[in-house]
Amino acid sequence: MTGGAVHSPLRDAPDARLPLPDTDIVLGNGLRVVVCSAPVVPLVEVRLTVPYAATEPGEVTRCQLLAAVLLRGTAHRDADGYDAALAAHGATLNAAADADKLTVAGHTMADALPAVLALLAETVREPRLTRDVVLPEREALARRVRLATHQPAALAQHALLRRRYGEEVAARRQPAPEQAAACTPDDLAELHARHLGARGAVLVLVGDLRPEEAVAAVTDTFGAWAAGPTAGAPGVPSWFPGGALRGVERSGAVQSVIRLAAPAHPRTDPGYPALHLAQLVFGGSFASRLVTRLREEKGYAYQLGSGVESVPGASTLMVEADTAAEHTVPALAVIKAELERMAAEPPSVREVDAARSYAAGSTATAMSSPGALASGLANLLHAGVGSDWLHNWGPLLAGVPYDAVVEAARRFFRPARFTGVVVADDAAVAPLRLGAAGELAF
Repeated sequence: MTGGAVHSPLRDAPDARLPLPDTDIVLGNGLRVVVCSAPVVPLVEVRLTVPYAATEPGEVTRCQLLAAVLLRGTAHRDADGYDAALAAHGATLNAAADADKLTVAGHTMADALPAVLALLAETVREPRLTRDVVLPEREALARRVRLATHQPAALAQHALLRRRYGEEVAARRQPAPEQAAACTPDDLAELHARHLGARGAVLVLVGDLRPEEAVAAVTDTFGAWAAGPTAGAPGVPSWFPGGALRGVERSGAVQSVIRLAAPAHPRTDPGYPALHLAQLVFGGSFASRLVTRLREEKGYAYQLGSGVESVPGASTLMVEADTAAEHTVPALAVIKAELERMAAEPPSVREVDAARSYAAGSTATAMSSPGALASGLANLLHAGVGSDWLHNWGPLLAGVPYDAVVEAARRFFRPARFTGVVVADDAAVAPLRLGAAGELAF
């Protein structure tokens, strides 16, 4: 949204709705600024999100390296001077990057907000991309990526990425250690110029602040940030028709990692609330059907559930379960049976009402601290919804017709819509093998 301030008359309303941001504006350079006064403690939470589109293999790795060096000094101060400046204001900042965005998150003492915003603006505009900074960080990143590739959850994540989008897209969206080790300061400088612009970026401030003063400080410190290239928004990958599940061999593993995925409504779709309630009935809450059957009744899984993973313009319905090797085949059978039951025995009125209460209450609880609210707003704004989404979430859920939830259950939970991966010892999935290509029956 562009324009002036948005004030909430319901900040302390008895229906416990989360507050509307006090301000949601876009500066002349394209930086969106969302400010929410929440004077719980004398701190301000800061979240800066810069979206980008990775267009070639290695780009996400370079973005992660840029995030690693971003807080290691600027053109005007070295790492020690940078850390000292943060410490002087009682502030912390951390940077991270994934396939769609770079994020800087942290907090500061409320009275130091203008100074910390100035430091953050200096950071994104003029990072210290010298060899003495880049080379140690690239080796550290290469080690982290290399170690992660041996973890079962990371193996499953990377395999599922290939199953969802195909090899070409997956290569663009996951880091590789050799790409990190080969990155140079010049590569990062080029990447910085191409991706770290104000246009499309979002700065969220939540805490003990005066909105007008906070906006003035942002304008003073970030107003000179260059807009950057026009084409910076992440694209929506086309879903790859992966079909049957794919087995990922992990010889000798005593545990199996099951990850299933299907395309779903994006968060901006009017049908998303009904889908969310349906997935809560299926596996997204402690009292859900899948948890009751797979863990409480059968004892097959110690970690499991469902959820919706959202990126700009798209969402994925995820089903996850970690189980002992000997329970892999029966666990998959239970998951398939519960997916089929969503259509054969659609959610009851009682189940839907329980899901409504859980969804509204868990969101309000999860967003009760300024830090959680700042992160929640930043993530939702990145996904493309309005800054009033959290405020309206409870009433939106209350207005979902029961029939819409039943329709979502029938449409989105058919087993044939899902693809996925199973990271397991070969013997654990041998009864499901369809052939030499590694595909598994589901």
